[in-house]
Amino acid sequence: MRKKILVIFLGLMVLGGGGCRTVREKFVREKSAEREAPVYVTFKEYSDKPTRQVYIDYYLYTRGWLGALVEALEKGVSHKRQRHAAGEALMNLEQIISFFNQEGKDAAAGIHQELKEIEAQIREIPNLSRIRRSSLIRKTQRLKREFRANYTYTKAKEWLN
Repeated sequence: MRKKILVIFLGLMVLGGGGCRTVREKFVREKSAEREAPVYVTFKEYSDKPTRQVYIDYYLYTRGWLGALVEALEKGVSHKRQRHAAGEALMNLEQIISFFNQEGKDAAAGIHQELKEIEAQIREIPNLSRIRRSSLIRKTQRLKREFRANYTYTKAKEWLN
């Protein structure tokens, strides 16, 4: 009789004495959380005046996107490509203008305004007629020649901040 009571007592202790968690939860090891690698940031001081290489890069980007715009208009490729080329050319020209002092910004206002108008025309009219497209090609080619002649680094050096 004592053995029966002891077995029942031990059985109740094992089954009921452990709390609310199941046996599996009690004996299965929890996965350790992976620690993320620490991120180290080094700060670098940049000068306010852009370097020669940065200016030349944006100059070449602008010239390239103007060329891509002329090519897209000549071939009559998708409206999306024309819009993209016009937007990129405008964005890079605006970046160049941001490097200039007030005198340079005033000098570049005309070319900036013309490029904005070209970009707006392309954005507004998805299917350009042949006449309008040829007009935009001529404007863009003239704009590219003017940009190429007047905004090289040697000529724009005096306008840089």
